[in-house]
Amino acid sequence: MGKGHFPTIIGVVTILLLPLAMAQSVVNMGGVVILDELDLGIEGGDVSPDGEFVLAHGADSAIFLIESGVPFNNSRVEFSGSETLLDASFHPSGKTALLVGEEGLLLRFISSNSTVEKSGGGSAFGGTDLNAVSWNGDGSWAYIGGEEGWIWRYRGLDEGGFEAVPLENRGESDINAISCLRGYNVCLVSSSVDGIGVINQEHELFWIGGYGNPWIDVTCPSSTSMECVVISSDLTIASIAVNIEDPSKTTIYDNDIVQLKGFDGIMTGIDIQKDGNSLISLAPFGLIEHDLGEGRSYHWLDNDDATSFDALIAGERIVFTWGTGPFDGYILTDSGTIVSFATATQSEGNTMLGIWIGIIILGGTTLMIASLLTSSSPRLSRWVTKMIGSEEERKSVIREERRLARKKGRA
Repeated sequence: MGKGHFPTIIGVVTILLLPLAMAQSVVNMGGVVILDELDLGIEGGDVSPDGEFVLAHGADSAIFLIESGVPFNNSRVEFSGSETLLDASFHPSGKTALLVGEEGLLLRFISSNSTVEKSGGGSAFGGTDLNAVSWNGDGSWAYIGGEEGWIWRYRGLDEGGFEAVPLENRGESDINAISCLRGYNVCLVSSSVDGIGVINQEHELFWIGGYGNPWIDVTCPSSTSMECVVISSDLTIASIAVNIEDPSKTTIYDNDIVQLKGFDGIMTGIDIQKDGNSLISLAPFGLIEHDLGEGRSYHWLDNDDATSFDALIAGERIVFTWGTGPFDGYILTDSGTIVSFATATQSEGNTMLGIWIGIIILGGTTLMIASLLTSSSPRLSRWVTKMIGSEEERKSVIREERRLARKKGRA
């Protein structure tokens, strides 16, 4: 081939290699919604059982009701208070939710009219900071966890009364999170030092292992598998298979606790993305997906990509996430910023469209060379298939890319 063709060839090679420098996040960040111009000090949220709404909460007793699929539709729930609300849990019926916070604050949110009322008071819990709340499977009781190992079972009574009974066998360190199996009156507890606990159907608390780890959060993401995932701030993750017949016999084996490798930062929380899959929040700003069925954790959103999207948002703390599809959903930060995320496939497809237009313009000889380059590169070949292949071929390629991305990020 003559020297006059080299500039064209180099141009094609350059165009084709540009996508190889793309970031490795599985999802892209997208639209942004800001709940308030002020830094709200949001601490977390909970999704209603029907998936329609998110109840967010934080400093100065701030409460927001957010439409899960369209976060632009949100409103602040009227309540005057100075305490920080630290956790929330919808009743399985979806008609009410409990919110807990500093100095024993316990609130009841009523879905029908979006109002909030006090339910109990600081004296009922000795002024203890309440860090965690979760309703059990049938909604007959809620469990509330606080400082110094305190855990209560709680339920409302007729005419505005309530019953709050402390559990025996408590530890001495803070209770950071409680999560109950869906459809079962069995719950898991995570603590700062005392390890991981399980509460059985008779409200008995048993410590089952993991002593010494700073377990900060727990979730039970599957509607069919009796397993829960517990995370520690030091990138340690535990998968617990709960013995439903006798929860006290639930055992944590050595290989149930794994410290993840290949990830940067500290874990700050875990939320359900879809049935069986959870998203682990990181600081600095990032996300890890945990697949319960595979028992594996994968890169989902890297901090470099978040910083490239918006350095200011990447400087905020992720406090809650929720899914609107297998690879779609929203991130809520402590400042009150909501950011959408979605699979990166569409943007890659748009990039590939530009590449193909460039190739067509460059002519037949260049197209042949490009074809050879594409056939020699599996990644480029997959992009081509997504661009011009059939619907089934495109779906196959997306599945393959998903598998490869998981393999690369596998712990």
